Amino acid sequence: MKEKIFALAIVILLALLALSRIETTEKYKVIDEKFGEVEMTLSKPIFARFYNKVTFTKDNLSKTKNFDGKYKLNIYKVDLGRVNDENKFDIAFGVYSIAPWHRTPSKRVFLYKVVDLDLKPKFRCSRLINPMYDFILYDIDGDSYDEVVSIEKYKGVYSIGIYKQYNMLIERIATKKINFRPTKLVKDKKLYIEGINIKREIKFSKEGIDLK
Repeated sequence: MKEKIFALAIVILLALLALSRIETTEKYKVIDEKFGEVEMTLSKPIFARFYNKVTFTKDNLSKTKNFDGKYKLNIYKVDLGRVNDENKFDIAFGVYSIAPWHRTPSKRVFLYKVVDLDLKPKFRCSRLINPMYDFILYDIDGDSYDEVVSIEKYKGVYSIGIYKQYNMLIERIATKKINFRPTKLVKDKKLYIEGINIKREIKFSKEGIDLK
């Protein structure tokens, strides 16, 4: 009996080991400053929470970047857009990581551009004004460039923040406290903030942020 249990345990262990080598992927079409449209693939082991392997492919060309050790990004979210006129296209990674000027792992927004099938850092946010809960890229002020719109939480209070990124800086241009517990930001032609049994449109004007 013990031999059967031991053999079964070995089989299960080998099966789990084989599964752990399987990767799950997410694919995106992005713009390379040199090659134009390319494919970006994020890969992670099947049981992993975060992505730390990014591959860019154009025809028969391919380049992979692994974020290992202390350089792990731990990517949990991707959004695409263009935050200013410094380049053609931006990739925003939501990461759970350290930053150059803040060494405690936290949720952050890192912005990259793609040049020659390689990620080039554009802005790696140490922190927003308050700890970040969620973010999205969205042109909320109609200037043809995306703002970083965030849900933030500080001392139990949730708020919306709107940020512009330029010249290696990020500036908050508006904020508004909210009186419900949000779950996520959603783009569906317009920008919405969702909570449990609630969905509100986020609007922005010279007077600030308004929820409809």
